[in-house]
Amino acid sequence: MSSRVNHLAALVAAVAFFLLSWLWYTLIFGAMYAAQVTQMMGGKAPAMPAGSGMMWPLVETFLLGWFLAYVIGTALSMRPDPNPAARGLGFGLFIGIGVYASMTLMGVVWGGLAFGLWAINAGFVIVAMAIMGWIIGAMSARTATATV
Repeated sequence: MSSRVNHLAALVAAVAFFLLSWLWYTLIFGAMYAAQVTQMMGGKAPAMPAGSGMMWPLVETFLLGWFLAYVIGTALSMRPDPNPAARGLGFGLFIGIGVYASMTLMGVVWGGLAFGLWAINAGFVIVAMAIMGWIIGAMSARTATATV
């Protein structure tokens, strides 16, 4: 069984992941996330790298998103589908909710992780995986149609 990943789709999905992570953890849930982390650390705010110290975490975020895009692209390419965009969206939701959110909820149940912090992180993964799956599926459908 061969895997045919659309490289442009993987790159676009990685950029979307990167932009969503920035929006999610700054503009949308930044204050709530910081409050949850501060509370978890006993009232002591975590030290955040400033200036050029932020470069490597940003590069790593992008590279991890790109890797994840290839994982999603590989999984989606293994079986043809008449509606690959919908399949990609469904796949992202399935993996985000069914695997990531359910398994990391164990940290709340057994490890004492704050539910709010889990909800912010799990929500990000669910939304990011769904968007990435949709992008990869939609772009793969367009490429398959163009090459036929």
